[in-house]
Amino acid sequence: MSLINATSGEPRLPPELERMIFQLAAHSEPLSVPSLVLVAWRVRRWVQHLRYRVLLLAEDPNAPHGVRAYPHNDDSELSRLRSLPPSILRDSVRHLCVDLPGSQTVEFLLSTCSSVENLWVLSQKLPLISALPLKRLHSMLTVLFFPHPIDFTNVLFSRLTHLEIFDRHCHRRVEPRTWSGLKCLPHLTHLAFHDEELISIFVDLLRICTSLRVFVLISTIAPPPPSVPRELVEEPRFVWMVRTKSMRDWHAGAVSGVDHWTRAEDFVERRRSGFQEYALTEDASLLLPLP
Repeated sequence: MSLINATSGEPRLPPELERMIFQLAAHSEPLSVPSLVLVAWRVRRWVQHLRYRVLLLAEDPNAPHGVRAYPHNDDSELSRLRSLPPSILRDSVRHLCVDLPGSQTVEFLLSTCSSVENLWVLSQKLPLISALPLKRLHSMLTVLFFPHPIDFTNVLFSRLTHLEIFDRHCHRRVEPRTWSGLKCLPHLTHLAFHDEELISIFVDLLRICTSLRVFVLISTIAPPPPSVPRELVEEPRFVWMVRTKSMRDWHAGAVSGVDHWTRAEDFVERRRSGFQEYALTEDASLLLPLP
């Protein structure tokens, strides 16, 4: 049924319901927003901000000097973003992934997209990042705090519920006791490391970080070695995951809500129910029971 009365040209549905329908369509298919805004001025007002709810800008390994960008997926995205009124990015962007060379570009995005709640970033822009109302952070903490030690009392961590730490071989640069600062994060429920060499401290972290519901080790090793501590083998909150294409996974989570966090949550529930088999997900993330 058409949403417009063919005789009068007026909407057939109450404005509240019509708005709900268009916003649901925009949330479900963000790439449809450029078409939806052409329907009517009122629709443009309702959904235009959703066009930039998720923003991904990264070097494209398949295109020399090219940029992989979402939602437009072309090299002109940076110019397009700079031409927008700052209020659009400030009020719209909630999920931001930026992995680009050039401090000016990163600084522009972090300072303009000031309402970001879910951030993937590798650069050293701690003051700008600390000013964001973050709930989810995916980053290399040793790079973020360089040349200073990691400080878990920083306001950056005050609202976080999900933290993915990309650092590898960081035991050579970070004192083991530093990680105990994670217990200070008041809202942290989901934690992920990428460094198998830190496994010896995971038992203590699970003990002192009492709010954790999911603790993931994203590893390159499958199956897990027999040397995994028995306490982790018996800990249902601990998930050993082999995952590739991390940025794609982040983007899928930002758009659809389904990512490695949700898969780990499901796996934890299955472990609590006695599930002991391997699980291969659609994106080839391998969730592994411990030996």
